[in-house]
Amino acid sequence: MTQNKEEIFGKILQEERKAKKISQEKLAKLTGLDRTFISLIENGKRNPSFTTILKICSALEIDPSELFSIYEKKDPEYHLKKSGKQGK
Repeated sequence: MTQNKEEIFGKILQEERKAKKISQEKLAKLTGLDRTFISLIENGKRNPSFTTILKICSALEIDPSELFSIYEKKDPEYHLKKSGKQGK
């Protein structure tokens, strides 16, 4: 089953959070977001705003550009849509 964009992004956030050994509860406290909202983002059920992404990146001590770079590598359709052609 193909993952949608939100699921791919959520999985990346979850991996980064776990790599830093931060629980959803702790991330919620660090960002001022609700823990259930973080869970919904990680499960691809919610689409975070840019401001929310920045808060999460700050709490996880990861540059937004690094996060999006990881996303570009994990979404097989990203480069096809960006360039409009297959290959490379």
